[in-house]
Amino acid sequence: MSIKDILVHHMIDDPTDMESYWRDAIGLIQSEAIDKGIEFDGYFQEKWEDAAGTIFNFNEYYFDDEDRRKLFVYLSALYDEEIMNHLKDAYQVASLPEPTELYIKGVIDDLIKGGTRF
Repeated sequence: MSIKDILVHHMIDDPTDMESYWRDAIGLIQSEAIDKGIEFDGYFQEKWEDAAGTIFNFNEYYFDDEDRRKLFVYLSALYDEEIMNHLKDAYQVASLPEPTELYIKGVIDDLIKGGTRF
């Protein structure tokens, strides 16, 4: 089942719970970006796996912060066309306008201004 299919089923199951929808959407897209090996500054997985000795799951520990997950997903969307398409699908399923590159850069800027860092 594709990410879009999962999101459509989520929306059908509970169209009023947008908070849960976006948490799931960001999580699914984040997992796809991690599976693709997308990293910024060569920092993420390599550093954390070395430090932890693979005792914990990198994704679960490092991305506990919701804003950090969003920052990773939106940056990944600018970096990778497939991730961008997943993000566009998430907006489409939620009946929101398709996010433009300018909009995504604005979200990234807002997250960074709000103190979100890797």
